[in-house]
Amino acid sequence: MTFGKNRPLLVPDPGQQVDLLAESGETLHGFRAVSGPLSYERGGVVVWVATEAEYRDAKREGRPTVSMPWPVGKVTVHVPWWKWQRWFTSRR
Repeated sequence: MTFGKNRPLLVPDPGQQVDLLAESGETLHGFRAVSGPLSYERGGVVVWVATEAEYRDAKREGRPTVSMPWPVGKVTVHVPWWKWQRWFTSRR
């Protein structure tokens, strides 16, 4: 989902690379969003994520991805630096 014409993504769509924020404050890299934001029975909003390798293998084998829920507030869309640079330079 985008907010603006060429603006970087704020909420992940299925299949996009994401970075996760761990409890310790460390940023975890190498994950893909398996779902968009979903609410669950406890009232929170989560995104189901899987490792890059698991996502790739599941796609290739045609099976469901083994994934885990992650709070949407601790998920950021991984946007390559050149996309950010292009967005900021087009704003001038």
